Amino acid sequence: MYLFNLKFAAILLYFGCTTVQSVYGQTSTPADAQVQARANSLLQQMSLDEKLQFIASKYPSNASPGGGAGFIPGIPRLGIPDLNMVDSATGSGSTTQASSTFPATIALAASWEPQLSYDYGVQVAKQLRAQGFGMGLGGGVNLTREPRAGRTFEYLGEDPILAGELLAARTNGTQSQRVIATAKHFAGNEQETNRMGGNSQIDERTLRELYLLPFEIALEKSHPLSFMCAYTRLNGDYACENKFILTSVLKNEWKFQGEVQSDWGATHSTVKAINAGLDEEEGSDAGPAFLAPVPVRSVLVSRAVSQDRLDDMVRRKLYVLIASGVMDDAPKGGGTIDFVGANSFAQSVEEQSIVLLRNQSNQLPLKINAPKRIAVIGAHADAAVMTGGGSADTFHPVTGAFAGCGGLRFAKTDGCGWWRSPWLKVDAPLTKALQQLSPASIVSFAGNRDENVPFRDYTPDEIRDAVTLARNADVAIVVVAQPAGEDFGDLQSLNLANPSNQNQLVEAVADVNPHTVVVIESGNPVLMPWKEKVSAIVEAWYPGEAGGKAIANVLFGKVNPSGKLPISFPTHDQNSPTWGTDGAFATDPIYTEKLDIGYRWYDVHNIKPLYEFGYGLSYTHFSYSNLSVEKTDGHDMVARFSVSNDGHVAGAEVAQVYLDISSPGEPPRRLAGWSKVSLTPGEKREVRVVIPPKALRVWSLDGDRWEFVVPSKVEVGSSSRDIRLSSQ
Repeated sequence: MYLFNLKFAAILLYFGCTTVQSVYGQTSTPADAQVQARANSLLQQMSLDEKLQFIASKYPSNASPGGGAGFIPGIPRLGIPDLNMVDSATGSGSTTQASSTFPATIALAASWEPQLSYDYGVQVAKQLRAQGFGMGLGGGVNLTREPRAGRTFEYLGEDPILAGELLAARTNGTQSQRVIATAKHFAGNEQETNRMGGNSQIDERTLRELYLLPFEIALEKSHPLSFMCAYTRLNGDYACENKFILTSVLKNEWKFQGEVQSDWGATHSTVKAINAGLDEEEGSDAGPAFLAPVPVRSVLVSRAVSQDRLDDMVRRKLYVLIASGVMDDAPKGGGTIDFVGANSFAQSVEEQSIVLLRNQSNQLPLKINAPKRIAVIGAHADAAVMTGGGSADTFHPVTGAFAGCGGLRFAKTDGCGWWRSPWLKVDAPLTKALQQLSPASIVSFAGNRDENVPFRDYTPDEIRDAVTLARNADVAIVVVAQPAGEDFGDLQSLNLANPSNQNQLVEAVADVNPHTVVVIESGNPVLMPWKEKVSAIVEAWYPGEAGGKAIANVLFGKVNPSGKLPISFPTHDQNSPTWGTDGAFATDPIYTEKLDIGYRWYDVHNIKPLYEFGYGLSYTHFSYSNLSVEKTDGHDMVARFSVSNDGHVAGAEVAQVYLDISSPGEPPRRLAGWSKVSLTPGEKREVRVVIPPKALRVWSLDGDRWEFVVPSKVEVGSSSRDIRLSSQ
């Protein structure tokens, strides 16, 4: 199993020391003690004024130098550099500097490949340092409880172990480049609806087994130096005032040594927030309010906040700067970015993340030059749907502006919302990529070419033109899109929207061409009422700046798809665990489904999803055999089995290990580990998957403790519902 155990790269590179595991799973090092000693020495030399400038971002939201999101001024007399921070979910979020746009992180999750996640962290961090940023804010790991959630594309799926392992790998990659990584949004931030004031109500067992677990895994395996507390309330207290998660769990139980920063404008008090464990306030549009010098001085005088607590806040910030390497090698900005190399990497990520959902009669792969006439249809097929909206968007180096919104960052026109438009930003169309790959084919396009109004419905004439083109083509490729993003609000339905009549377009094309291929560009699951009418379906996610080339390579078989779904696709909106009676989003969500989210929900309620968690087809076939399970001296277990490539082309299979815990309240199946295996035709390989202790425990119902359990069954399969081997 790809379980990253890279150590705290920045510290080890700096001090060259080995590590020792502590009882809490945190890694304790001699180097860590040296970092703490150095932080204490600097703290003792700081004046009160200098300490106070160290706990709140200087500028209002996204007004920092270089187009950054936040800024902590340095202290030159002590050799402490400025710290400039920036959004970085899918690339640098600088509002003034050109950056690459990588595939959405939900696509990264679909690769099931921690090494790729590590490389992703490296590539983004290199651009951040070149731009002058020492901190990236892209470590989103909230789980897909609600498949319609607007920021699903920024996260890593519905399973805590998959999400935690991938965040750990990305964090290691980020911090290997001397850039501080953030884990967010801590915790219970699974929807956009009423995120600024909602109250997520989650029982402790569900909180620990699901929503805190990916953070815990990432902390153990990669040590993100910053945790960002969320906007929402959690069980009554704002996340940035929640002493249980910030101090009792994160700092005391998990022994977190880094800092807790607020989301932008997520601080609501001075005394309660500081005493709960908040270390740094990031400003709203008006700048910092509660941790600014005046209010903090006042509460120090009144002793509502102790001097020791202020010193702890500052010490943690110093620790972060030293441990990351930023203290001694701060980014200067003005560096050179290899945009060509980054584009190639973006293409590689997308190629490993595309999920082939349907392939009737082996419609795919297409043969180069064999389809004489290829019809490409859809409003975005001649441009691009790059990524989701909001803080995850990037300023592209080719266009130098944000097209579709007239280059205005906060434009309110053309459906762009409060942030810049991500939908039609750069000329990276599938049409050109297909033509280049199959030069003897005639590639023609039909769709909405009005880029100034990207979300309008197709007119009857446009649908008629698409049908005419498809009728005379050997293959029809219909590109559909589902825009979503931060503060755009959650989707009201998983039905395709923007344009709202995309389903009508697909069905009209499929009625006249039996060789219809649908390419989906989305950050969420989508409903597919036309599924049985089309011959092939490809989930491309938000594919980034090289999406056209990557999709073309998969369609023509230059790349064998190996992506697997990190989220379940329901057949109907009503099948999802959070739909309720009318699909309305709760302003104060109560997690009544408890542990039953995603594939667990479908298993418990015996509902057949449209496509299950872990599902994904290949152009070859894999078989499984010879399962054996053994215990180790500790709480680990090891599953061994063989995987064979029975087909005629090379491919990669994500072999997944699931456990039946058979404990009261537990779903019948939980992911425990996996291995992504690349095999040539006819090759057979033994696979060894270590099942870690965190997959073998439940939170006690009658006491505040973890209990380790022996699973009643170990299963191995190609998806959560395609089980090939069982220990029973």
